[in-house]
Amino acid sequence: MKVTGMFRRLQLRFIGLIMAVVTAILVVMFAIMGAISYQSSLDQLASDLNAAIDISADEGGKAAGGPQGMRAGAPEALKLEEDAASAMAAAPPPLDRHPEKRMATPVAVYVSDGPSLVAAPRSGAALDEDVLADAMATVEAAPLDALTPAVQGMVLLKRDVRGATYVAFANDSALAGLETLCSIFAAVGAGALVVFLLISILFSRWALRPVQQAWTRQREFVANASHELKTPLSIIKANTEILLEEPSADADARGRWLASTKEASESMEQVLEELLELADMDESAEKGRRFDGEDERADPVDLSRIVEGAALRFESRAFEGGFSYEMDIEEGLMVRADGTAIARLVQILLDNACKYVDGKGRVSVRLSADGAGMRAMMSVSNTGEGIPPEKLDRIFDRFFRVDGAHGASGGHGLGLAIAKEISDGMDAGLAAASEEGITTFTFSLPLARSSSDGDA
Repeated sequence: MKVTGMFRRLQLRFIGLIMAVVTAILVVMFAIMGAISYQSSLDQLASDLNAAIDISADEGGKAAGGPQGMRAGAPEALKLEEDAASAMAAAPPPLDRHPEKRMATPVAVYVSDGPSLVAAPRSGAALDEDVLADAMATVEAAPLDALTPAVQGMVLLKRDVRGATYVAFANDSALAGLETLCSIFAAVGAGALVVFLLISILFSRWALRPVQQAWTRQREFVANASHELKTPLSIIKANTEILLEEPSADADARGRWLASTKEASESMEQVLEELLELADMDESAEKGRRFDGEDERADPVDLSRIVEGAALRFESRAFEGGFSYEMDIEEGLMVRADGTAIARLVQILLDNACKYVDGKGRVSVRLSADGAGMRAMMSVSNTGEGIPPEKLDRIFDRFFRVDGAHGASGGHGLGLAIAKEISDGMDAGLAAASEEGITTFTFSLPLARSSSDGDA
């Protein structure tokens, strides 16, 4: 329960970190987009106001200005002139002189006439008199050539053109559209966060699965190691207590108890040696140390002689065990690899085969070059109960033993794990197969090319 809670908290922190990063990215991205959109709206509005002032100035400036275009009592603060369409049809369009200054916003242009404003020629819109009066204070305080907020949701731009001061008014509805844009950004951001939340939940489960599996295997490893050491320790303790309690026991009984103690201590020593060997391999793997000869200039080793030497040591076990022992080793196969590691690998596979062969069964050792002459193929097989197919994937796990078959007795479940580590360090591809009562372990190594082959 505590472990489950720990991984639950780790997953929540992982999700929280992802969501915080995504939220920050979305906020920054939307802020940049909003700033760009706002600045674009300001630039467009300023361009429209400047274009309207330029057109009115070209039509006569201050001298051509008059009170036309102002209509009191209009219900809107900003409206189009009623005769705009007819004036445009009666005279050549003034905008033809400014094809680059097409306005996207209706603009009312006025010329400063002392304390009042007079509608400029060709103004596209007009302000209500009351609105215009209210805006006078803002106009007087407004700086030149800068957008300034005015009354009733409008902005103004004041410029000096050929000695006359022009004031252009426009509705700021284009800027007000940013509120809608912000609402859209908020909706899109909320939807994106929901999607990223679901993705982060799935991703966190996938990312933490190897950690959880490693944690589970570590707990199993500690439990199995403790069990393997506890059994011989219990035997040693029991025998010692008996010897202390029975000081007058005869020599035969004392000899049996001492032999049992010696056997238990040897078993415990073997477990510790194998654990140290695995720890050394793990450290070597972290440092990138391998068992294969990566340097092509390294001297090759005689794989045939190494395999034959390791195999000959088990002939006596075959004789004592009463099972047949077959060797078929092709001579002269050379590889660039760690000869000691190869001998250890072959020894583990043969020990495993001899340990679990059936009473009158057979153990076979075969080494030969493949058909292309590129790799040396090694196999060790034995007859017996075999390994269930569903357990073949775990046969190389540390402390894993198959009940009633490989590892049922006489082993600690570490030998094949060591063999797998050696094989992985040589890219030998150690694999296991079990069919019709025959279990076979195979691996292969690239054959070393001779200097004559390299010259060719």
